[in-house]
This record gives sequence, structure tokens and C-alpha cells, in this order.
Amino acid sequence: MARAITKAALMVAKDPGSSSISQPIDEPLQFKSILRPQVWGGSLLVEQFGKAGDASNPIGESWEISGLPANSSVVANGTLAGRTLAELWQQDVAGERKQTPTFPLFVKWLDCRGELSVQVHPNDKIAGEMLGHASGKSEAWIVVHADPTARVYAGLKEGVTEQELVSRLDSGTVAECLHSFIPQVGDCISLPAGTIHSAGGGVVFAEVQQPSDVTFRLFDWNRLGLDGQPRQLHREMALKSITWPQGPVWPCVPRQIMSAPGCRCESLLRTADFDLERYTLQSTISLPLQGEMTIWMVLGGTAILDQPGQGSPLRLERGSTILMPPGVRNTKWSAAEAGKSCQLLCVRLPQVPQED
Repeated sequence: MARAITKAALMVAKDPGSSSISQPIDEPLQFKSILRPQVWGGSLLVEQFGKAGDASNPIGESWEISGLPANSSVVANGTLAGRTLAELWQQDVAGERKQTPTFPLFVKWLDCRGELSVQVHPNDKIAGEMLGHASGKSEAWIVVHADPTARVYAGLKEGVTEQELVSRLDSGTVAECLHSFIPQVGDCISLPAGTIHSAGGGVVFAEVQQPSDVTFRLFDWNRLGLDGQPRQLHREMALKSITWPQGPVWPCVPRQIMSAPGCRCESLLRTADFDLERYTLQSTISLPLQGEMTIWMVLGGTAILDQPGQGSPLRLERGSTILMPPGVRNTKWSAAEAGKSCQLLCVRLPQVPQED
């Protein structure tokens, strides 16, 4: 399973109070969740996904791994507790040239009790031209909870043109031209930059995306924000960001890449920005990682992460997220409870072809 990626290793000193650099990080990293109230949020991230917050507030997002300058994730425990992800990404003694100056991914949990705005994200080129940003925002959702009332809106119905979309926006009937479906737990939905989308009705996602927090709202369901005022729309920028032709988007079809007693692995999605794999475990699987950075999210059940010879195993409940720096070796994952499975999402950077 291991793949060698020519990405610069995360390297820092073992003394968290020192700015010097001495050796690669050889321990998994957990970060403090950053909870974000949203008008469309709910209570499930607190009540069922282990987030420390007030369930009476509508929490829409839990930022798990963010390298954004204004909201860089902070290591929660271990020898590097208190260090920021932005700081760790910059400290490198391997002498290899990083391919990105900032952390290249952004990982969240979303609780869409109400409807997200009908929105679109810019691609890299448009984000640079409009905002001076280095990154656009392609993303993917993996459904981990869905009420019977849940709905995903992704793309437009067949045949809808740009002119019709504008007309529907003018008349306030844009929902009538959106393609939608009832999500099922396990669905993986790819939303490349330029895709119109929304979701709501009681659905929780694991979200993986490019490192950007830019959203252009086309329509906000005629509601008020948490402050009692209408939320800002970004119609002109959104219309310029849409990729045409814009057709229906359906969940991805998983591709099995490994099956063994007590373990199954599926490839959910491969993009230019990240690869997603899902592991369903009942027994133990060894992952001899070799210089590769990965992110793991517990989608369901309870998992045990063991790094033999490196301290006590970690017990990770549903909703947990962990980053494995390139220096981590010989990890073992297993389901915590006999007879019960757990599901893990593995996020990888795209494989870089090796030079001869």
C-alpha cells in the first residue's frame, strides 16, 4: 500500500519550546478542532462526533486540519503540543524543495442541519485573478450521517443553460434547476471548483479540499444569518466561476483495491489535489508508510492506532482526525471492539511520478 511521494518531510526539534530543527517528526499528530457556528449548522458534531462545544449552538463546521494563515491548526497533545501546522510545515531540514509554500490540504467535518447556500468555488486561475489567492477550492464530501430528509444539490439538471440559470436567479426559483439526490451513508461526492452545489436536511460530511476558505454564494434560501441580517451574496463572482457546461453530479463509484480477511480497501476518488481511500476494518492492518504524509479520519466505529515501540496505542472515536507525517513508520490500525468494524478515510497527496 505504501507509495513514495517526493514531498518535503515535516521536520522540527523534539523540544517544542525551541525553534531549532533536529529530526523528522515520528509521531502521529492530533490537532485542536476549530468549531464554526453557521446558520445552517446543527448539534451532531458535538453530540455524536466528539467535538467539545455547546450543542445548543448551530455548529456547522469543525476544522480539523487547516494551514490557513489566520486559522492554522494547533497540535493538541504529544511532544509538539502547542505548535501550529503552519509552523511545522515551514520547518524542514531534509533539504528538499517543497512543492507548495503552505499546507496543501484542508480537512473538515460538516453538519448541514439546514441548507448550505447555493454556492460555487473558484478554480486556481480565477482565485488568482479575482482575489490574488494561490489556491482555488475543489473539494469532496463523504457522507457519514443522513436523515431521511437529507438532500445533496450538485450540478444542474440536464440542459440548463447559463441564461436559464440567470433567469432563475432573477425570479428566485433557482432551486428548480438544481440537480439533487437523497444521500446515503458512504457516498463520496466530488465537487471540482466551478461546480454549483448545496446540501441540507440533516446530513454530516467528512470534507477534504484545497487550502482555501473562499465561497461565492449565488442564493441563500431567502433567510437571515445568525446576526439577523441577510448574508452577503456574490452573484457576479459566482457566475464567472461556474464551469460550463454544468450537468448533474452523482456520487462516485468506489473501486476495490484490496480485500483480505477482516479488511477491505476502496479507492473513492483521485484528483489533481488529493486521493481518497476508505478502509473497512475488523482485524488489524499494518501500514509500513515510507516517507509519505497521510491524513486519517474515523468515519464510523472506533479505531485503535498502534505504533509498536512508540508508546501506548491511541483509541480514536468516530469524528477523530489524525495526521501522519512522513517520519512515522510501521503503524497498525484495528477495530477497537471485537465483532464490530470501523471505517477510516485515508487522504493522500497525489502520487508524483518518479524520475528515472
